[in-house]
Amino acid sequence: MKQIETKRIRVNNVGITCSFAGSGDHTILLLHGAGVDSALLSWAEVIPLLAEQYRVIAPDLPGYGASDRISGEYSLKFYTDIIKGIIETVSDTPVILAGLSLGGGIGLNLALTHPELIRILIPVDAWGLFEKLPSHWLTWWFTRSKLNDHLYGWTGKFPALIRWSIAANLIGDQSKISDKLISQVTEAMQAPDAGKPFISFQRSEITPSGLKTDLFGRLKEIKCPTCLIHGSLDKAVPLKGAILAGERIPDCELYIMGNCKHWPQKERPDEFANAVLSYLKRRL
Repeated sequence: MKQIETKRIRVNNVGITCSFAGSGDHTILLLHGAGVDSALLSWAEVIPLLAEQYRVIAPDLPGYGASDRISGEYSLKFYTDIIKGIIETVSDTPVILAGLSLGGGIGLNLALTHPELIRILIPVDAWGLFEKLPSHWLTWWFTRSKLNDHLYGWTGKFPALIRWSIAANLIGDQSKISDKLISQVTEAMQAPDAGKPFISFQRSEITPSGLKTDLFGRLKEIKCPTCLIHGSLDKAVPLKGAILAGERIPDCELYIMGNCKHWPQKERPDEFANAVLSYLKRRL
């Protein structure tokens, strides 16, 4: 297994902590999701598997993990500009970008705004594979409620509630929800200002009638080879969105991970890595 090293870089005056592993002619950039996620929380099991053949870099997005917090808005444009700067800092050539959930939305947006930076795009249960969220108006109301402001602090006090939430939303096979994982998520939820970056992002992007940044409506403009990976039981981003996206993106394949929810790479990392490596072998 390849050793994971931690390095600190600076992009747009924001300190970014990155996990590095492996080497090779091609760089895979792994972007984690929102909520209380981080590079290693999402990708610790996958990084060594991909690093056997590729140079792998997984940053903590600003507001998450060991990267800096900012005082401004955590918008999709802000994150896209940060990832643009990271790519320009760590790689002289276009990267293979795999992004989970929020990270997938950032990847889609970057493919539309700076296509020269991405060689291959791998959105995983990605934000943006929809015109509206499930129960959209109710979600819009909730993101602006006091309940949302306090949700992370309240939930973080009850490991049993965290276990239930992971089983309900993130991982289909409950045997994969270990005490170690519960401890990691609990620690992240108890960190100062946990949840604030995602709340800021939600309030920036979710409007009463739709989304501020229309990624779904522009999927036909994506030019790079794209492999969508999606959990069949995902409730946050239902599979039908990935199926429709796969029909819209010109050069696209869809790999469905059966009985997985919103964290397929965490639930079955070997299958996930094999799917990525197989696709890259065919397309590079």
